[in-house]
Amino acid sequence: MKYNTTRIIQKTHDTTLAHNSEFPLHDLGEDFFAITTIEGGDEHFFNGVHRHDFYEVLWFTDVKCRHAHYIDFVKHPIANNQLFLLLPDQVHSMDRGDKTGFVFAMSRDFFERLIAADIFKLFYHSVNFSVVIPDSKLDLFRTLVKLIQLENQTDKRPAILESYLRSWFLHCIELEKEVKRDDRPDVRMQSLIESVEVNFKDERKSSFYASELSLSAKRLNELTKETFGKTISQIINDRLILEAKREISCSEKPIKEISYELGFTEPSYFTRFFGKQTGFSPEDFRKRMGIMYN
Repeated sequence: MKYNTTRIIQKTHDTTLAHNSEFPLHDLGEDFFAITTIEGGDEHFFNGVHRHDFYEVLWFTDVKCRHAHYIDFVKHPIANNQLFLLLPDQVHSMDRGDKTGFVFAMSRDFFERLIAADIFKLFYHSVNFSVVIPDSKLDLFRTLVKLIQLENQTDKRPAILESYLRSWFLHCIELEKEVKRDDRPDVRMQSLIESVEVNFKDERKSSFYASELSLSAKRLNELTKETFGKTISQIINDRLILEAKREISCSEKPIKEISYELGFTEPSYFTRFFGKQTGFSPEDFRKRMGIMYN
């Protein structure tokens, strides 16, 4: 991996949907890390709906009342000094106005080597890590960001930059542990979510996932209800719908092709499934996204 840092670049596909250009995909090129401020960065990388092929941290240091951003079509209100970790391939949109803060962009290999195992012990791959930094910890986080910026702008020594970033993330994790001290995740549920992430297109039966965890299907559903408030079938359906929304919104593939890629034997079955889960037909959802983000 080449250890240098240039500004984030954007690749925009030429194809268009009926009502919307395919969502731009931001990437880091050959770089492994970049940092900028929300207010000082190129608006090219903030405005409109887009995706990333890297991990991105948004630390909102100051926002006006009732501001929010959208991650995978879900609205997330923003508080002062709140940070969010965005995962690769997630669909993101926000209005940069009246917001200040920092953006970290990290390549997949770099982030997953640096801190992923620690963070994924606290939350699941399909959920965004977020924490609010209390006033008592702000000086610490500001100092670490200054060190990260200085090292990134000068020597760019990988070992030192990694040590600052790892320290920054570990402090974030400690804050989240304080919030969730009485709500530690069951390691089996972590394994379940990882398995769903790999197999959701091909495996829909609870018995498959129960067998992987050496549990009965009944016991697995009891655990998922306790942890997530959902059955295993609902978890799989949620992941299918998320992937369907991404494909429908971010590409011009025919709905028929998307349905087959998601493991549906008949497009009509996929249409009924999507309508039952979202209240929209796939075609209407595509039009709705096109109108909303055009």
